[in-house]
Amino acid sequence: MTCSTTSRAAGPPADLVDRYALPIPVGVICAMLGVPEEDRPKFRVWSDAALSTSSLSAEQFARNTDELRAYMAGLIEDHRRTPRDDIMTSLIEARDAGDRLSELELVDLCVGILVAGHETTATQIPNFVLTLLEHPDELRRLREDPALIQGAVEELLRFVPLGVGAAQARYATEDIEVGGTLVRSGEPVLVAVGSANRDALRFDEPGVLNVARPTTQHLGFGHGVHHCLGAPLARLELQEALGALITRFPGLRLAGDIEWKDRMLVRGPRVMPIGW
Repeated sequence: MTCSTTSRAAGPPADLVDRYALPIPVGVICAMLGVPEEDRPKFRVWSDAALSTSSLSAEQFARNTDELRAYMAGLIEDHRRTPRDDIMTSLIEARDAGDRLSELELVDLCVGILVAGHETTATQIPNFVLTLLEHPDELRRLREDPALIQGAVEELLRFVPLGVGAAQARYATEDIEVGGTLVRSGEPVLVAVGSANRDALRFDEPGVLNVARPTTQHLGFGHGVHHCLGAPLARLELQEALGALITRFPGLRLAGDIEWKDRMLVRGPRVMPIGW
């Protein structure tokens, strides 16, 4: 993988986030969607704002949203003039030829794909690496049998929460009893996915990381109509990113203090120095 080679050439210590975890999904989603990769510094700021919980005022949040929408609208117009073989061009065709999207839906869908298509994976790569470093026996097991990587990613998706907690409320459409509690129609419900993934009624030893755990039906990508659109892509990126690191860097270790993201919907390192 080019990113691991570049990081190795730079020499330790290196920031796993900036030198490795971000470039992989950013490069992929930019190529697929049709966004110039050199604009990464811009949309990283906008992405942080979009996922902020309390670091911005309402006015700042609205301004960042408007700037990101304006940026995306400009790219869409450029793609209309010069179509490419990418997702944005396909979505434009669905809008212009099929009348299946409004213009605002088109803009916001492209924004959502861009933000979700890199931020989540870029956050989970260092989360997963840190978790494996904290479980050296499981890391050693994975190194000794790289064929476990696919299942290990599923186990890490179950074991490591991406969100800081329950996010958007869901509203009951009818009276329903959940876990012995009556939820009335119209009442909001906050669903803690991280808690569901540690449900002892669903998983054996839910608090134990087991990279060889039999196939698990975790909720790391949501469920039903809320299942992640990019789940297959994220799985592939996580498998390749982790596989390259653990095989090419047998001495992988933390090389400094981690700086954590704060006041955001996703939890993970903002800076993670590593050595090898």
